[in-house]
Amino acid sequence: MSKKTLVEAAMGRATDRTPIWFLRQAGRYLPEYRAIRKDIEFVDLCKNPALAAEVTLQPLRRFDLDAAIIFSDILIPCTAMGQHLTFDSGHGPVLTHPIRSAQDLFKLHHPNVEKELGYVGEAITLTKKGLRPDQTMIGFAGAPFTVASYMIEGSGSKTFTEVKKLRYTQPQVFEELMELIAAVTSEYLLMQVKAGADCLMLFDTWANQMTAEDYRDLVFPHMNRVIEAVKAKWDGPLIYYPGQTLEWLFELNGFLGDVIAVDWRSRLPRAIALIENLGLNVSVQGNLDPQAFMAPESLLRRNVRQILEAGQKARGHIFNVGHGLLPHTPPEALLIAIDEVRSFDKTRGSSH
Repeated sequence: MSKKTLVEAAMGRATDRTPIWFLRQAGRYLPEYRAIRKDIEFVDLCKNPALAAEVTLQPLRRFDLDAAIIFSDILIPCTAMGQHLTFDSGHGPVLTHPIRSAQDLFKLHHPNVEKELGYVGEAITLTKKGLRPDQTMIGFAGAPFTVASYMIEGSGSKTFTEVKKLRYTQPQVFEELMELIAAVTSEYLLMQVKAGADCLMLFDTWANQMTAEDYRDLVFPHMNRVIEAVKAKWDGPLIYYPGQTLEWLFELNGFLGDVIAVDWRSRLPRAIALIENLGLNVSVQGNLDPQAFMAPESLLRRNVRQILEAGQKARGHIFNVGHGLLPHTPPEALLIAIDEVRSFDKTRGSSH
């Protein structure tokens, strides 16, 4: 049976090439995605297994990628818990009935994940049929705090005032909401594994909005508990993105996942050194600035190579952007970056 390059690197095993995929690799920068999207609302697309599988596979037809990540959104589980999700053009996601009190919390329910979110599993099963045996199927979820922040604010936020207010004035409600999301997230990820996911990713994009103490005491334990619950029933790799700061790496003692995704705002060599100093036996993913795809070819290649060279010092390295591809990304620039990774692999021989 063919080994999956990304899974091997994630677990720190030897690979003959550097695995590559891109956060938000399916999406608005591709004309074939826009053609499908013009006739369907975003949430309806996420809930349509055939179309979600189709847009998940689109970038793999164009590019030499080692993984597909299922087309969905971190807030999809909120729709099964009792909130209604829409996407305002230019404003991002909006959730109805934000959680601001114990009464709001009581209105939420713990869904039957297989029944109410099974369409995500169906999309994974369909996508998997379109992958080569060496390509990895990635399932994902939002980490509890990041999902909670949207559920409390009702949308994205620059100040996270309602999140802080709930945390400071109704800590019990905040804690119970985090517990509910952690339990649902664990079940949601295991449902994705059952459907065929070979690797999982947890996004904690807004974790950096908390103080380091609050991250360690209120955010990290719930995130780690999700990983613990998943790992109790599955031995595949799990990637964690702790948001836009090196600071939280200091707080990851006892982290139970396998890969840390490093944001592009952090220097990869520094992140790798910090992970090593903490004694964490994990691989790294990242961390090209997604805007680097607008650079002249020589500069783009140099940036890619610097990341690849830094990645050699890690237990394992998965090449990626530090955060998602942007709508104005030129698809041809991805071909250049991928070519540079493949050229680097040829010059270095086999990896760790």
